[in-house]
Amino acid sequence: MGLFKNSSSQREQSAASEGDHPLQPSETTPSAEETQEQRSRKAKPDETDERTRLLISAEDPAVDPYKKFWIRTMRRLSLLFLAFATILFFLLLISMFFTIRGLETHGGNFLIMMFVVVSIGNLAVSLFAFGLPSKTERIVNWTMMGFLLIDFIFILSANKLRHFEGNVLGILVVLWTIFTAGWVLACNLAVERSRQGLEERIIGRRLSSSRAQRSCRQWCSVMWALIVFIVLLVLVILITLSIAVDAYDSRISPPGQYLDVQDGHYRVHVFCNRPQDGTRKSTIFLEAGSTSAEILAQEWLERDINDEQSPIYNYRYCYWDRPGLAFSDNAPSPMSAGMAIDALSDALNQMQERGPWILVSHGHGAIYSRVFAARHTGDVDGLVLVDAYHEDYFSSVVGSSARGFGYWVRGFISPIGIDKQIGWIFGGRTSKDRIYGRSQSTSGKYNLARFQEQVAARTFTKYEIIAAREILPKKTPMAVISSQSMIQNTEGWADYQRQLSESTHALTNWSIIEAPHEVWRVDEGRRAMATAVEEISVKSKWRTWGYF
Repeated sequence: MGLFKNSSSQREQSAASEGDHPLQPSETTPSAEETQEQRSRKAKPDETDERTRLLISAEDPAVDPYKKFWIRTMRRLSLLFLAFATILFFLLLISMFFTIRGLETHGGNFLIMMFVVVSIGNLAVSLFAFGLPSKTERIVNWTMMGFLLIDFIFILSANKLRHFEGNVLGILVVLWTIFTAGWVLACNLAVERSRQGLEERIIGRRLSSSRAQRSCRQWCSVMWALIVFIVLLVLVILITLSIAVDAYDSRISPPGQYLDVQDGHYRVHVFCNRPQDGTRKSTIFLEAGSTSAEILAQEWLERDINDEQSPIYNYRYCYWDRPGLAFSDNAPSPMSAGMAIDALSDALNQMQERGPWILVSHGHGAIYSRVFAARHTGDVDGLVLVDAYHEDYFSSVVGSSARGFGYWVRGFISPIGIDKQIGWIFGGRTSKDRIYGRSQSTSGKYNLARFQEQVAARTFTKYEIIAAREILPKKTPMAVISSQSMIQNTEGWADYQRQLSESTHALTNWSIIEAPHEVWRVDEGRRAMATAVEEISVKSKWRTWGYF
């Protein structure tokens, strides 16, 4: 006992000599360990210990997914896909000016361009946040793939959609967009699995991306990527709704017939109200301007030819839709007035239609009628120019670069279909309105046709109309009908109308009607148009076939 007592006294004295108080083991040991732990953390702040190892930094090299070769390979492939999609976009853009064979669709390239934009956006955002996977982004991409698959089904199911957008190029581009959405989803999931595998090796368990420590910069990157993905998803949903409306509109059948022209590269729609009866009585041929030929026929011609009191009662008439308008396909670029007339001539030859024709044209449709008359002098009895564009006005207004850019922009955003949806839901617009009526400007097909018209206005078309002016015989009967409203509100309009009236030595009539640009929408305008047709018909009835 004395021995243990002496040993204890010695230990107490030794502790006192070191300035420590005699402590119980339960009181001294934790304090010593805590002090040592704090000193250790201060010496090595980045070392993972028992308390911090459950929160792994996303920037920790230990869990860097790029350590895996197949992750690096997937990122390189994403860069390659992005480069391919970007090149395809610019090729499609160039093809709108000069068609690259195989890179065109019958309905214009705007829809497939929008699909390419979606794929570019998907790949670019995926590369931007490649090492920062997110479950929410995967959900967004799954949803996007679903809507893209619906688009694919719509395009294949609706006959007219399949014709306009479902050629080899269109189908491949839609499948490519679905593939890129799936690829982005696979990359996101692969990076997540790779990171989780590395975490399991380090800490013995997997952590979700939400439990990993991320810097403020990384969280901003993830949020920006998620926002862009959501914007792309909304874009795809709007495209799907627009395609659904187009699929619904495809149930409308054209009144006339389709004819393949220019070696079958595209087709145009031509309508005649009845077959030829074997007589030489003139046939009215309508060439529309700002409105469609269907509207001009419905609002004027069909009323008058069925009215026994009208001078043109029971006349035969025909019209066509220029390439890209109403029921006709878009033509390859460039497309000038002369090229369009070549397509019309091809179609009329297939129909074995030889005229003779009285060409009634409105607005800038007069440019096309004058080129047609110059190329078919023996088949044209005369022209009726209804508030027609002079070639100088056509070049300055229709040929304006700002106007052409506006058509391109409207065409580029047309697949989104916001104005189409608003007109359908709130404006009471019908399928016919969207195909050839007041809402046809919502279609990419229409805007591409007008863009092509602008591109060629100051080059090809300009020289074609100059040549037509020289070729057209001066004894060709012509009537000019002008709008008083346009004369008052458009600078130089009266001079343009006067110059048109002086382009022939056989002017039958020049009428100025108190009416808007669409002269036939007032009774006086309709009567003037019918009278002008009858006067030309009477003047030419003694001619023999093909002789002026």
